[in-house]
Amino acid sequence: MQIKIKSQNLSLSDAQKELIKSKVEKLKNFADRLDDESAEFRVEVRHEKARKTEDAYACQLTIFAPNAVLRAESREESIENAVDDCLDKIHKPIERYKAKIHRSEKKGLGAKELEETKKPSDEFEIPKVLRRKRFSANAPMTEEEAIERMEMIGHSFFLFNNMDTHRFSVIYKRSDGYYGIIEPKMDND
Repeated sequence: MQIKIKSQNLSLSDAQKELIKSKVEKLKNFADRLDDESAEFRVEVRHEKARKTEDAYACQLTIFAPNAVLRAESREESIENAVDDCLDKIHKPIERYKAKIHRSEKKGLGAKELEETKKPSDEFEIPKVLRRKRFSANAPMTEEEAIERMEMIGHSFFLFNNMDTHRFSVIYKRSDGYYGIIEPKMDND
């Protein structure tokens, strides 16, 4: 288990780094594979200009576990609160990870053995797709038009046929108020 702590736009004292490290080390108790030597924990703490003082400090925790990447992010008014909130948020992805491992280990069991080991209260339920929406993508549009359309329908993201790149792209509203675009990477790029 490796723990890497990085700070941006602020300086962490040795005591703060040790406190963060000790809190992150407790996560290994949640899943055996997180205590594996190949598991890597990256904690990034940064100070940002924010509209609200409650969002001045951000903490992002990324766990590179065997066969998975788990991530949580939090913004709070202090470094300690941001780290604590981030550690609370990472519990749900860890539970999903544990359930995935548990399901893959059961694949090799017979039907009778599977019934004996199955306990409904221990199983973590994966969310189901609630709604599927189809749209016609006949008219390509610019990024500005996509932002305008997204704002009109009140969503935080919008899939569109990008006139500039001739590809489908997703434009999304970031938490800092700016916009981001996700585009597929093609083999010829």
